[in-house]
Amino acid sequence: MRIYERELSRREVMRRVGNLQQIGGIEHVAYQDGHARGVRALQVNTGAGLRFSVTPDRGMDVGRADFAGIGLCYLAPNPSPGPWYYEGKLDDYAWLRVGLGGLFNTAGLVTIGVPQTISTEQYGFTQRLTERYGTHGRVAVTPASRYTYGERWDGDTCRLWVEGLVREEISYGENLSLARRYETELGSTAFRMVDVVTNDGWFPTPHQLLYHVNIGYPIVDDGAEVLASVTEEPADMSFTTGGSEESTSRWRTATDPVSGFTHEGYVVSMRADADGKVAVAVVNRRLRPEVGGLGVYLRYDARQFPAYIAWRMMREGLYAIGMEPSTNPFGELDELLAQGYALMLEPGESRTYETEFGILDGADAIDAFAAALPS
Repeated sequence: MRIYERELSRREVMRRVGNLQQIGGIEHVAYQDGHARGVRALQVNTGAGLRFSVTPDRGMDVGRADFAGIGLCYLAPNPSPGPWYYEGKLDDYAWLRVGLGGLFNTAGLVTIGVPQTISTEQYGFTQRLTERYGTHGRVAVTPASRYTYGERWDGDTCRLWVEGLVREEISYGENLSLARRYETELGSTAFRMVDVVTNDGWFPTPHQLLYHVNIGYPIVDDGAEVLASVTEEPADMSFTTGGSEESTSRWRTATDPVSGFTHEGYVVSMRADADGKVAVAVVNRRLRPEVGGLGVYLRYDARQFPAYIAWRMMREGLYAIGMEPSTNPFGELDELLAQGYALMLEPGESRTYETEFGILDGADAIDAFAAALPS
């Protein structure tokens, strides 16, 4: 493994440290301040500059993350609040108070996007024939159960992992589970996330999933860019502000913060490689000038996530670019089903989603990523 620019075997690593935490590993902590008090975190340190915190109390999502001391993600003014502050039954947009912020926010498991009312007649409870689901659903503010973590040597490779189970259920309604596992290793600058969503109930149940990956300053800054291969550029229309029907590549760019900016969201037709994988990155060639830039990338399976939503928010104080692979674009459930999206899980059915997140450190890594995009 490569530790601090040296290739070392397990024996050579352990000759040099009294405890593995000296160079990397996983530490279990709890926040003690403000709305985050009591929220637990599993802080993963790969020993190669990448650190990220998995929060079991917040849907097993990733909160804070940094590389070589540089923050990677957008943090809301109220970072990592506990799920007990979620007021979804009272406010369609309560997710914005407690859900947004950190590197990953999972949306779902029943609906994503704007608040909507869907039919629940299939569950056979006459007092609950419809249900209202707020912004991006509940999973990001649902605590996990049976979460575990560990460090395991496999020859000269030290594997790090975190896993847990998140449930979304209600009597006379959905009974869905999300089994999530993060995998990385000492010396790595990337991690893999595997999700398995299962219908543990006895009725067909709607299921939608989106990863809200929030990249913030200093990666997002004037001159930063999104690297991706698309089949066509999206129409010049955001979800809220309207616009022309002409195509635009503005979703690929960042500017300085703009006063009064209204967010832009684009449904982008991503091009997959020969293996069916899509890769997208946000890079800033001005960062880490000694190596020629810094960026982050996502790689996912287009068959698992046939839609991609690009969030571009250049507002002062709310300044981020969102990379958002999704099972579907935003819309009413009935309309999406009519369009052919497979958004119903049969009893006992499971679906697996695999995603890789990693660092592009330096001009060589950024250029290699760009060159490997399908043309």
